[in-house]
Amino acid sequence: MINNEFDSEIKYKLFRTVNEILHPTISKKNISDYKIIVDEDILPVRVFYPKKITTIDKVIIYVHGNGEVTNCLGEYSGICKNFAVKTNCLIIAIEYDDIKGSYEEVVKEITKTIKYLYDKLIINNILEENITLMSDSTGCHITSLIKNVPIRKRLLFYPVLKKSYTKKDMKNEDFNIGLIERINKYFKDNKIENDALVEDEYLDKGLVIVGKVDMLVDDIKETIGESEKINCVEVPFSGHGFLDDMDKELSNDVFTIVNKFI
Repeated sequence: MINNEFDSEIKYKLFRTVNEILHPTISKKNISDYKIIVDEDILPVRVFYPKKITTIDKVIIYVHGNGEVTNCLGEYSGICKNFAVKTNCLIIAIEYDDIKGSYEEVVKEITKTIKYLYDKLIINNILEENITLMSDSTGCHITSLIKNVPIRKRLLFYPVLKKSYTKKDMKNEDFNIGLIERINKYFKDNKIENDALVEDEYLDKGLVIVGKVDMLVDDIKETIGESEKINCVEVPFSGHGFLDDMDKELSNDVFTIVNKFI
């Protein structure tokens, strides 16, 4: 996110409306980068188009996890392209750098971007129930801290919902000390003060998908507890970050679950 001063000509060249994203006036490839402007903040997003561009009625807003934790920061484009094809949804991925600036600033800017996108999608006749906020790993921690944005449907993959973990937290036999060290370092470097919350007042339904051999699976299920709004599904033979490398069988299982949810 960049706070920038610019003249009207530059602003005109940078500005892209959600209406143009939904109804592109020129031929698009699978991916297009946009810079939208809210107040005087430039908010970059990357848009992944389904095959049927003319019939867009469902949108997924995606907040990726930290690359040092899940190794998908540079690879999330592949994840999003796959989702666009398999779900026939428009995917809007929020570009952000969680290395620069404070964690609070990151959450603030992502909140602003999501609120802007949500408001404009509604104005452009996308139904509330057809907008899904999706995140994975530490990205779930960010989206769980977002408040006052009336997104009613949330999809979380292997969410990191605490700011620190110890070996005692892990009941899984396949405990991965390296992953836990990366998660703890990520939050320590960003000086996180609060654990994330799972629900907010606007949520109608949520879905958590986690691998059975993810060392966080027990903690995730315990955190969600007996929530009436959030369902947790475990997929077999999968650890943390499985979206980055799914075989055909796992992909079929995951998208059967996802398409039923959205």
